[in-house]
Amino acid sequence: MNRDLAPLANTQFDLLVIGAGIYGATLAWDAAQRGLSVAIIDRGDFGGATSFNSLKTVHGGLRSLQRAAFSDMREFIRERRALCRIAPHLVHPLPFIVPTYRHPMRNGPLMRAVLAVNDLVAHDRNALPDPSKHLLASRVVSREECLHLNPVIDPRGVTGGAIWYDCQMYSADRVTLSFLLSAAHAGAAAANYVEATEFLGDGTRITGVQARDRLGDQRFDVRAALVVNAAGPWAWSLLDRLGARRPAAPDHGFSRAMNVITGPVDSTHGLGGLVDGRFLFIAPWRDCAIIGTTHDPHDGGADDLTVRRRDVEAFLADARRAFPLAGLTAAAVRLVHRGLLPAAAGPGGHARLVKHSLIVDHRRDGLDGLMTVLGVRYTTARATAARAVDLACALLGRRAAPCRTDLAPLAGGNIERFADYERAALASAPAGITADTLQRLVRCYGTDHAALTSLIQHAPPLGAPLSPACPVTRAEIAHAARHETAVHLADAVIRRTDAGSAGHPGRDAVRAAADVMAGELGWGRSRIDEEIDEVDRFYRIPD
Repeated sequence: MNRDLAPLANTQFDLLVIGAGIYGATLAWDAAQRGLSVAIIDRGDFGGATSFNSLKTVHGGLRSLQRAAFSDMREFIRERRALCRIAPHLVHPLPFIVPTYRHPMRNGPLMRAVLAVNDLVAHDRNALPDPSKHLLASRVVSREECLHLNPVIDPRGVTGGAIWYDCQMYSADRVTLSFLLSAAHAGAAAANYVEATEFLGDGTRITGVQARDRLGDQRFDVRAALVVNAAGPWAWSLLDRLGARRPAAPDHGFSRAMNVITGPVDSTHGLGGLVDGRFLFIAPWRDCAIIGTTHDPHDGGADDLTVRRRDVEAFLADARRAFPLAGLTAAAVRLVHRGLLPAAAGPGGHARLVKHSLIVDHRRDGLDGLMTVLGVRYTTARATAARAVDLACALLGRRAAPCRTDLAPLAGGNIERFADYERAALASAPAGITADTLQRLVRCYGTDHAALTSLIQHAPPLGAPLSPACPVTRAEIAHAARHETAVHLADAVIRRTDAGSAGHPGRDAVRAAADVMAGELGWGRSRIDEEIDEVDRFYRIPD
């Protein structure tokens, strides 16, 4: 995938997607897979805003059971299964455990019944050819086993534990990128750092946008029969800024969602702990742990999102109450995720997430050629995209080809049995590439890991790690610049590779990555220093 602006300016597209988070990415892939000509642009980096804020969990909808929302559960279950099928290198099973108590709503017998219903609704959860993606049956365990598996909660009052299985993304950023790579392979034109500045049209019909290249300040028109506004929390302000009539005001605002990455937790399970009558979760992820998610009402616009040190301290105070034996300290925090999600005010001052994604056909507002898609869950983005593309085909007067994005492997995901594929790859490791490096490459790139091993074999110095503390290779940084439209150091370090996705990788690693990017993109010393400063600012938490 190359960042080439010429096709954007010189093509009449069927569909232009504004916003390249997970919802825009799935829309672009679905539309391109069905034969539409597609362009997708983002004023920042791909997946660099709300989609970066992820607990990495691919949910099966257990919480929907509390509302007896069985249709919602079925959607979650289908989407969890679909992601396991189309991105088997990036999505893997993970058990979760929460304690039970002598409480009317959290006791063992009730949880046993809840889990039984959950498994019944998810009866086809293992309708996959890959046994490594099969999820075991839920179960209730003894107090002793619960405290063994969940050693960070307060043991007082615990009577047992409830275990169920969901999935976890090895890298949510690369899942988003894989949708975009797949769309590009199918013919879509994709460009980051391109901002829509004005709608084209006559006031009753949108025919595209005027765009600005934020890297070179070039301005050009992108023409499309249908424009899809997938700008996430910027969706409504984008309509205002570009001079379009927004629909009737939605009955929600936005929640500031926050997750925190810390040092590792001593468990193989995602762990639930109670605080103020709700569960927080701490899940092992790679060599660290993710705690989340907290939701608080957000006042202001999407550009006003700021997480300050006091916000992190308040989050950690809740986390310490939920997991008093985890030894959580501010010093252990490696990275703070933050993003905005559609939400309404809930009890106790917390925000309550909107349950369903929104798809708006702006013809109802007297404006043809425009749709808005506002998503609420990472897990259900693909399903929302399928519905949105069905509508797009209808608006375009095109016969809708069947959606196959639940079956078609994403870039790097054409793997029938992941465990077998990984074993075979490790058994045939090329000379000079360690087993640990190769395993990580397989889990990041799937079948495309061969491009990285080939690059290292042809240029052995690129096989060196960025630093003794950061195993990501220089080849991965070079690959991001050459083939994955990484144009800033932060793109490569934070979102294309493992280097900085779980915390600052260290000064030496950042400097080494900057040197590789400089060689690929022709940066001088002052540009290198600017790019390093930008990476450092990303991890800084203001007072």
